[in-house]
Amino acid sequence: MEQTEMDLVNKQLTEQTLRRQREIMTRLLEAEKSMREQDMDDERKGETAKDYDKEMPKAFQEYLRLKEKEVELLKTVPPKLYPYYRKEVNRYFERIGNE
Repeated sequence: MEQTEMDLVNKQLTEQTLRRQREIMTRLLEAEKSMREQDMDDERKGETAKDYDKEMPKAFQEYLRLKEKEVELLKTVPPKLYPYYRKEVNRYFERIGNE
């Protein structure tokens, strides 16, 4: 394209310049045709992702159930602790309760 432009500025029209110009026109027409086909062709149109229900695996559900049972057991049967450690245990349970 630049070479064609230089030839036109210098007023040097040769067969090679005309051939380059025809090639440029051919490529532009092919691009226009493919864009037109893309607008008409349903296969080329994209689709948005579809929502689907996310189901938790049964093994993970069982793990969460067992974990909750263990926490409840620890809460109901408080060990004999010094006040500092009892406070720390309560803070721990508060933190895991918020998860």
